[in-house]
Amino acid sequence: MKQFVFLYPIPEIIDFEIKNHGWSEKGGIDALRQRYSLMLNSCIDIRYRQNGFGINYTVFNGSSVSDVIALRPSDRIIKVGLSFKTHTTKQPNGEYQYPDQDYILNQLNGVSIIRIAGFHMWDCVEKLAKKAHERGFDTLVDEDLTEFFSCRLKDSNFKVGKYPTYNPRKDGVSTLETFMEARKEKPWLWQDY
Repeated sequence: MKQFVFLYPIPEIIDFEIKNHGWSEKGGIDALRQRYSLMLNSCIDIRYRQNGFGINYTVFNGSSVSDVIALRPSDRIIKVGLSFKTHTTKQPNGEYQYPDQDYILNQLNGVSIIRIAGFHMWDCVEKLAKKAHERGFDTLVDEDLTEFFSCRLKDSNFKVGKYPTYNPRKDGVSTLETFMEARKEKPWLWQDY
């Protein structure tokens, strides 16, 4: 069974991403919010829903899915067993508490192929992808649909139905080497560039 998991599309994170994207949109923040919503939902629909993936949105306990997300009746909302406040409060040992990755994956009955997106690529997304890979799932992170999404929208090469849309090869060998170094020994991040 093929599953797409989008981590933490909650208002606190989505609103922050839209507000702090670092570029302007004609019509201001409302126009950017509409464009962000249209493009994100189009990507999820074309890349995943139309290709037979179950669509899953994970949220912290007590949180809701942002209204930027166009939920469909067949989509699942998965609670992660931890509140946003608990996750974002530094523990006495100086670390932050994370949801149990197995708890999330166990809610995806019969999964064999998993594609992961959401917030944040080098943190929660990375943790879930690594755990899914360790459990033997065909795992891939859709980097376009992480916190890099706002930047991807500015790229004239961005395609709603194609992933990956960024090609580090076009920027030269040194860019490719630097880009791939961060993905070394992380098969869930390797693409066919």
